[in-house]
Amino acid sequence: MIGGGPRRAEKKFKSLTKLLNEKLREAIVSGKFAPGEKLAEETLSTSLHVSRVALREALRLLETEGYVTFLPNNEVAVSKPTREEVQDYYMIASALEGLAARLAVENAQPEEIAHLRELHQLLKEACQKRDLTRYFDANSSFHRFIAEIARNERLYRLIDQLRQEIQKTRILSLHLPQRLDYSMREHDQIMDAFLKKNSQLAESTMVRHLNNQMEMLRKALDQKG
Repeated sequence: MIGGGPRRAEKKFKSLTKLLNEKLREAIVSGKFAPGEKLAEETLSTSLHVSRVALREALRLLETEGYVTFLPNNEVAVSKPTREEVQDYYMIASALEGLAARLAVENAQPEEIAHLRELHQLLKEACQKRDLTRYFDANSSFHRFIAEIARNERLYRLIDQLRQEIQKTRILSLHLPQRLDYSMREHDQIMDAFLKKNSQLAESTMVRHLNNQMEMLRKALDQKG
């Protein structure tokens, strides 16, 4: 049983971090914290009755999910991408992911297409339930799997890195519920291109989908001034 104490403490710490992560995410999603708002760690740790160490770990996890951004002065703020960042992210993403979609159609095995259909179904179910958090997660899985079955490791790494940056835009997407149905239809079109084994159609629909997302996010930023 030597070492059991530290292991239990580590497990308890991880459970606390996960709980804090969920609470803070819910607060951001519900609008309690606005995009760009700085999070006072001392105030949060006091109100949540947790240590600064546990809080910081939860915030780091939120950063990987795109909900918060660590600033150069070590402060933390709710993510708020700029118009220029949105344009840069999606212009590059549309080119890279369009290429990945074309290569994926050309290289995908039947069992991989079957798995892509499963991921597409998860997207559809989340859309029907209007569950934005699940939709974002399913969306990331769908896009990353397409990049994976393109069978180009360097391309996959580039897309994966860019997808981590694009996560920051999910804060804006939370304020665009009307975009959900349009996004779902575009994913239907991408899936249809795979089922038809039409690589050019897959590329063009992917490019159009990401360009449409970029335009909606830019408009959202313009409206917020």
